[in-house]
Amino acid sequence: MAQELATSIHIGKDEYKKIKLGETQAAQIEGGVFARINEWVIEKSPVKMKEKVTFFRLLATMINAGVSLVKSLSILQEQTEDLKMKRICEKLISRIEVGQTLSQGLELYPDIFLGAEIGMIRSGEASGRLNQVLLTLADQTEKNAKIKGKIKGAMMYPMAIVFVIVAVFTAVSVLVIPKMKTSFEEVGAELPKSTQVMIGISDFLMGKTFGIPNPAIVIACIILFNILLSAWKKTHSGKFYWDKFLLAVPIFGNLRRKLILAQFARSLSTLTQSGISIVKALRITSEVVGNEVYRRRILLIAEDVKQGITIGENLQGNRKMFPVMLVSMISVGEQTAQLDNVTGKVAEFYEDEVETMVKTLSSLMEPFIIILIGVVVGFMVTAIMSPIMKMSELATEG
Repeated sequence: MAQELATSIHIGKDEYKKIKLGETQAAQIEGGVFARINEWVIEKSPVKMKEKVTFFRLLATMINAGVSLVKSLSILQEQTEDLKMKRICEKLISRIEVGQTLSQGLELYPDIFLGAEIGMIRSGEASGRLNQVLLTLADQTEKNAKIKGKIKGAMMYPMAIVFVIVAVFTAVSVLVIPKMKTSFEEVGAELPKSTQVMIGISDFLMGKTFGIPNPAIVIACIILFNILLSAWKKTHSGKFYWDKFLLAVPIFGNLRRKLILAQFARSLSTLTQSGISIVKALRITSEVVGNEVYRRRILLIAEDVKQGITIGENLQGNRKMFPVMLVSMISVGEQTAQLDNVTGKVAEFYEDEVETMVKTLSSLMEPFIIILIGVVVGFMVTAIMSPIMKMSELATEG
């Protein structure tokens, strides 16, 4: 078709080749742009906990069966449907083929594989127990995923209800109140406070400031606040004070503290069980707990242990961060040379505590949500029906 068109308008062969070459280059450029965008999306996409558990467990099973590490990773690459995990397996294979270890390859992905996980794998490589370490990691990752999933599940229901309440309240303020506003003002008598509040909210939502709709300004302010808050939390002091604030929040702060203690004990147990020195285990654990307040404290513990002070002695007198039970158990573990087993039991205790608290919060949320719905619905009904009743009374009297 292109050749017929070129012949019909008498384009020479040289000119025709230039046109085709230009089309090819344009197609290549367009394809290259989409390829780069696709590459960026894959690189930035997260890896699900389920994929990590599968990665650790299947890798351990195949290594235990005598399959080489490169072959195991090739099988995982073909099996997984997650594009990011496919890319990780591909890069790990290329690294291992040039002489690097699995732990060295995983260091390229600090946002996916935690320092404790990489440290355990490095220890497993050195001791010849890589398959056992990978199975331990799979179990630990699965437990963490279950706990986090339960917490998210407990929060989804109240968040969804609050979103629906806000949406309904906004819809009534924007769609219903403006149409009834004129009728309300013709009543003559003073409107109830609830009706005045609804009208004020409606006027604000329907109004403009400097020619910009007020809802757009509110949304822009919320986005700007979140951006500034995120930037502040990334600073050294900002992260510390934000994490300190989260620990001070009633109920949820206590839940977060128990979750941190469970991670602290679990990480310490698995790292020491893998043969990693206690000082190094503490340093790795400080990066795992995910809280700057605890991270700094654990690093101080590591420095004191380096000077010969035991963990139990170091933790005494700081009951708010480290409860008496945890300190006593760690002291017993150090005295009996069974710190890995004792901290494992402590981790199980706090994991059970977290699950119990999540269940309790879920059961308490239901009556709270019912009360909230009743208050909001009652407020809207009162705000709308009171003036209507007054109008009916005036009409009857007239």
